[in-house]
Amino acid sequence: MSGSNTSFHSKIYNNFKEIDKYAHKEIVTFYTTHEEDIQRLKFHEYFDLQIAYIDALFEIGAYDTLLKICDETIEMVIQNNIKYYQGDDVFRKLLLRKAATHYNLLEYLKAEFILKELMKMDPKDFYSIRFYNKCLAQHPPSYVHYSRSTSLSFFLFTAMVICFEMSYFGFEQEPNEMAILIEISRNVVFLMGWLILILGDGIFRFNIFNKTRKFIEERKMKKEMKEKEVSIFSNK
Repeated sequence: MSGSNTSFHSKIYNNFKEIDKYAHKEIVTFYTTHEEDIQRLKFHEYFDLQIAYIDALFEIGAYDTLLKICDETIEMVIQNNIKYYQGDDVFRKLLLRKAATHYNLLEYLKAEFILKELMKMDPKDFYSIRFYNKCLAQHPPSYVHYSRSTSLSFFLFTAMVICFEMSYFGFEQEPNEMAILIEISRNVVFLMGWLILILGDGIFRFNIFNKTRKFIEERKMKKEMKEKEVSIFSNK
């Protein structure tokens, strides 16, 4: 994390910046050891360290602590009307980090709620849309579980038939009518297993895409209507 201008910064800030930005455990240890001193820093120094601390907590998997710190930092961003930090939309960045944390904790509904709020703010946010679809894919409906279990049963049955063929007919014998019939039946069952699996998951993926598309279109329409209303009132 070195390379910043050290002339006008506090000693503890400069010491923190000397830590390699990829040494996540060292960053967390430094922050927790000097937390009281860090909280007394000037705002821009404190905020810089806070963001680096959040990133490090995420990388080492300290998700419970991260959620607490992330909420405090989001509140700080709102109160101080901070829009950009190092060229990034800091509010969006923190919300995405929070959503990713909930996702890693298997709290998919909480992650979806945050991502929907991000899509409301920007219906063209491609990353949030993709992440939202990924969350939806983590809790498939019952018919998907049924199609997957059915296809698995077909695959297991195919394996059993192959074992029977190997033990009964062997490899050297010329295939007779019965062997050919069993082989055809086995291939049909195997293909049916794939067909059921692809169909079930395909319908599920299509429903996810359709649900997201409808939500995005609805938000775009509401945003356009709101912009038109603002334009009308501003022209009066």
